[in-house]
Amino acid sequence: MRKVFILTTIIFLTLGACSKKQDTSKQKLTEEEIPKLVLQINNAKFTLSDFEAYLLGKKLDLKELDDATKSALFNDYVDSRLLLVDAEAKKIILNSDEIAFYRKGLEELNVTVDAPVLKSIYENLLISKYLKNIVFKGIKVTDNEAYKYYKEHPNEFYRPERVKVHQILLDSEDKALLIREKLKNASHNEFEKLAKQYSTAPESKKGGDMGWYEKGDLPSDMENVIFSLNPGQVSQVVKTALGYHIFRLDRKEKARMLTFPEVRDRIKRKLLEEKRDKALKEWLTKLKDEYKVKIYEENLGFPYSKEE
Repeated sequence: MRKVFILTTIIFLTLGACSKKQDTSKQKLTEEEIPKLVLQINNAKFTLSDFEAYLLGKKLDLKELDDATKSALFNDYVDSRLLLVDAEAKKIILNSDEIAFYRKGLEELNVTVDAPVLKSIYENLLISKYLKNIVFKGIKVTDNEAYKYYKEHPNEFYRPERVKVHQILLDSEDKALLIREKLKNASHNEFEKLAKQYSTAPESKKGGDMGWYEKGDLPSDMENVIFSLNPGQVSQVVKTALGYHIFRLDRKEKARMLTFPEVRDRIKRKLLEEKRDKALKEWLTKLKDEYKVKIYEENLGFPYSKEE
């Protein structure tokens, strides 16, 4: 039944239906029931109900938001409608294979998706395809651009001293002292086995693996002990507000400059995002010049502040 619902809804969306047609053959609508127009882009019209459905697709309720947030979200709504209108004009659609792949993903996740959320996901997928094929087409970052950024921003790639650490966290000192005794001359595997069995910390399922930390990442009463250890060394019992800790220092790396190969991909992702943000901003400005965009502020029901 759920498959039929999803497929039916997607077909409905693909046909571009934005709202249900009102049946006025039997009774005349009251003034309150007449859809309030809030946005028009050329001949495409969008009502307050459309905007509220858009927010519901993001799990937001217009009544629970402050005026500044409402304005910001409406500005986003205007931009997204512009992109969708232009996508339709440029005949950008999700083909049957893309819809099938998307539907299969929902089924595999075994999640219940209501109509507003489903529509929001569909629109986001369509906008993503439109941006990829039209707005972001040809945008890339070369290794030379990334290296230039690396050389010009050295402070971003200095990494302070850092440590990799495991811990066992217990709720009583007696338990902690008993476990610490068991750890005398214990192997790494034994430490991790005891962490899985006794530790109350969130990372207990991973054998107590806390990961990597730099100075300043942890509370001082933990950090002072951890950074004083040598690789492979197990601490004495350390009391903090969280309980009783036993730490094992796994690795310690000195402060150093990260090499370009280490950070190249990160830099390229950053620069690509910046280029795409700039391209999208310029594209939206272009669309607002090409299309006739009218906002009916009086129908929004809140003091609207237009995006600068």
